[in-house]
Amino acid sequence: MSKCSYRIEMQHDEDTLVALSHMQYDLFCVRNRVARSFLSLALIIAGVVSSEWWGLLVIGYGCYLVTTTYASSNRTAHRLAEQIKASAMPFPASVYLFENSVMRILVQPEGEAMDPLPYTEVAKLGEDDRAFYLFRDRYGGYMIPKQALGDRAEEFRRFVEERTGKMFQRGFSPLSRLLAWLRARKGRLA
Repeated sequence: MSKCSYRIEMQHDEDTLVALSHMQYDLFCVRNRVARSFLSLALIIAGVVSSEWWGLLVIGYGCYLVTTTYASSNRTAHRLAEQIKASAMPFPASVYLFENSVMRILVQPEGEAMDPLPYTEVAKLGEDDRAFYLFRDRYGGYMIPKQALGDRAEEFRRFVEERTGKMFQRGFSPLSRLLAWLRARKGRLA
């Protein structure tokens, strides 16, 4: 076993399952998201231009498409959380060991090791304000809370990007992007 560069503990809850699900959608359903955005924009414009009564229905449907972007991923995450709660089992917890060429995952509390994930097999990397995300494939990924990294978050980003040959992508909803832009603008004005 090679030297461990980072050791991160992660305890999931319902909110982290939702965040992981949103990032999965953002990274792996890009065509769906783009098509939804164009369709909703076209419907809203068509509804505004129309002087017919059905124009309001078209605007409403366009707005529905915009506001329900994460409906499917939310449903999946909440269903999983409800199943965990109903089973009276704790939410998943893991320890991630980032070594030179692989990431090792220890399932908690037993410490049972899963198959190591070579960095070369990471499909996609994502990031939001709270966490980094490493996806094995379109069906499974890992969430690394930035808080657990403390002041080493930038160092961690470089470490993972170097080893995977991929860049972290920020996956935001349009509302989150607007809020981030406003925060950045407010910071520059202060």
